[in-house]
Amino acid sequence: MDTTAADKIKLHLDALAAKALSAFKRQMLHIHAGGDYREFVPEFMVNDMVRAAESSASQLLADAVSRVSGISTAPASFTMIDMAMDAYLSDLQGVVEQGRGVPLHPAMLKVAGERFDAVRQRLIRYLDNHRPSFVESKNKGGRPPTWDWEGALIHVTAIANTPDGLPSERGAQARIEEIIHDWFIQAGGDAPADSEIRKRASAIMKGLKTSFRPLPADTLPDS
Repeated sequence: MDTTAADKIKLHLDALAAKALSAFKRQMLHIHAGGDYREFVPEFMVNDMVRAAESSASQLLADAVSRVSGISTAPASFTMIDMAMDAYLSDLQGVVEQGRGVPLHPAMLKVAGERFDAVRQRLIRYLDNHRPSFVESKNKGGRPPTWDWEGALIHVTAIANTPDGLPSERGAQARIEEIIHDWFIQAGGDAPADSEIRKRASAIMKGLKTSFRPLPADTLPDS
């Protein structure tokens, strides 16, 4: 998985988690408002909050798998979901343990911790069910991917022939790499490895330098 896909996945996971956590905090306010309790929050209310936390985490997991798999199904994508879910559960536990402005009583902190340990184990199992969907390659039968390099070259050429064209030699290869990568992503949702794109872009740069190499002085027509 390239860095562009990883950055995109992180942005989506952060946004999903932030939205889910905001909704969960509102739900906690509603639960606390349902009882006339001050510093001591009873066990049944702790259980209600942990159940709400598990529901929130389960929904986030489903949303995360759906969103991330649309960007990349590389094993690294699965790892990013795993890390995001672990962080989100910690955030949920922190909200529950805060109580209603006053931290839970030590006895209830112990109850909440035990409940969250069980929730964490269940979420790990749920997430593991999706692990087979995140594999090294999307190709069947272990066949190497077939990339439409000709189409990518045509696209680069078309951009080079626009009024803006490509940048000067400084930065031109980086721009070509970006164009190729974006073209593959838009065409099929995936792109070759950065090293392969870099190699192809380098070949294009060499071709451009050859095409525009000045003619030797003795071959120029007489004026």
